[in-house]
Amino acid sequence: MSAPIRQNLYRKYRPQRFSELSGQEHISRTIQSAVASDRISHAYMFSGPRGTGKTSAARLLAKILNCQNLEQSAGGLPDCCRVCDNCRRIEDMNFMDIIEIDAASNNGVEDIRQMREKVKYRPAEGRYKIYIIDEVHMLSGSAFNAFLKTLEEPPPNVIFVLATTDPQKVPATIISRCQCFDFHSVSRRTIQARLEEIVKLESAEGIFPAFETEALAMIAECAQGGFRDGLSLLDQIASSISEQPVKLEHVLKLTRRLSYTTLREVTGAIFAHDLAQLVKLLNELYSLGYEPLTIGRDLLEYLRRCMILKIDDEANQQLDLPAEQAIEIRKQVAGLQVRYLIGAVSRVERALMNIRSSFQARILLESELIRLGLGDEIFSSEALEKRIEQLEQKVSALRKIAARPVMAGVHVTVPRAVSVDPSTPALRPVQPAVSPRISAPPPPLPDNVVPMTSRQSDPVLDFRNAVARRSNVCQALLVNARVKKPEDGVLIIVLEQAFAAGKLKEAKNMSLLTEAAKEVFGNVETVSIRVPGASSESSPPPVDHREQIAKLDEQARQKLLQKQSIADAIDVFGGEIVDLEE
Repeated sequence: MSAPIRQNLYRKYRPQRFSELSGQEHISRTIQSAVASDRISHAYMFSGPRGTGKTSAARLLAKILNCQNLEQSAGGLPDCCRVCDNCRRIEDMNFMDIIEIDAASNNGVEDIRQMREKVKYRPAEGRYKIYIIDEVHMLSGSAFNAFLKTLEEPPPNVIFVLATTDPQKVPATIISRCQCFDFHSVSRRTIQARLEEIVKLESAEGIFPAFETEALAMIAECAQGGFRDGLSLLDQIASSISEQPVKLEHVLKLTRRLSYTTLREVTGAIFAHDLAQLVKLLNELYSLGYEPLTIGRDLLEYLRRCMILKIDDEANQQLDLPAEQAIEIRKQVAGLQVRYLIGAVSRVERALMNIRSSFQARILLESELIRLGLGDEIFSSEALEKRIEQLEQKVSALRKIAARPVMAGVHVTVPRAVSVDPSTPALRPVQPAVSPRISAPPPPLPDNVVPMTSRQSDPVLDFRNAVARRSNVCQALLVNARVKKPEDGVLIIVLEQAFAAGKLKEAKNMSLLTEAAKEVFGNVETVSIRVPGASSESSPPPVDHREQIAKLDEQARQKLLQKQSIADAIDVFGGEIVDLEE
């Protein structure tokens, strides 16, 4: 007769009572209270990460519902006795009224139809027939639809327990028909305490290696919140190592994880800007067979701990680190800025995303860590914030400019926005563009002629604004006008275009101009519109028309550059005047 097959640890030490369901006490109490008050639902959904006890809880629910002699737990709630025939048969996995279905491989409509045909039969051995459907999110859409009516109104004494690691993929119509329970990731300390108990039990039964506390702590950390992963890793290490006791180095070697000491040395070189030491440590890790993805993964987790402990000294309750490690990390980041640590975490995380598709993952990781060692993350972050502050100031200036009247017929080009790369260590200010058409200063004006616009506020500018408030047409006609100082109650406006002069001489416009002039100058009785060559003034010498047009255009540009709002717009956005229209 052959010897019995040895069970894996995660099967051997599967919880057999609700009191043994560690880390999920909120679910245990709820189900036990429902059994005590006889308020059992016809359908349950257990969701949560892998290895947190979903299937075990489903079997415990089946056991407590079919137990023939319930016991009272320490809290006064009912629990399985593990003595009656039903409990023993359920533990031996030969109880006919518990049907487990793997939805990953039985996810079709025909599988659900077969289950519906069997559901109508009464329980054969116990009081309830329990259907445990594992990985229920793998069912097809048609299978879910075929399952809806049976799930909503099952026959008496039939209970469905749906287990899934991805509840988002389960239709809302299914979820609404179930009582939902969320299983949480188990803390490292809880897993470590359970591992220590199992090591003691195994050592008492036979040959089983002893484990140091640090080794069990690393196994619990590698489990990432799941009991099954932790027990599987403990079983693997115990089977492959014959040395006594099992030390931390053995666990690190098998799991390909970096030790706390190594991570502290690497980050210490980065924080101290010791690039030579950083490169040396990385080369040593590569020589030991560590991959860039492994190094970056463990380094990212360590930097996260540094960031959290820098922000909150009491955050170790969430990180669940040994007290001495938390104290050392706080000392290590005492002189660093939170901004730097946030940038370091973000940069390493982006590097990990790119490593999977990189042809030279080692070079990519080294370059990112060296950049962190140079401190570029702080500089680029500060430069980016400074750039944002400058842009906010320019937006504020733009709002002030928008509140002022703008000359009609003026077109100003604004350079396109340039995207800022956060990794750029230095940013250079944008120089305002200079129009190539502005090559020489304008000719001087006569002493008795005042420019239409001025950088500083003056009566002529007030007159221009007063006209703009009354008529946009007159404002456009006065764009290229020259205004002489009022003499003997007459305000003289000189225009180069006869058409503009003719329009302004209309009775309605003349009345408007006179009203504006009286408002600004006070002592003006009339307004005189003149065109050179059409009045008593001496006509200018004949010149080439193209040269004259270019000269007038250049003079108009210079006048516009003296306009307060136009000048501010060019200073803020670095633009240039490209065209003038009437």
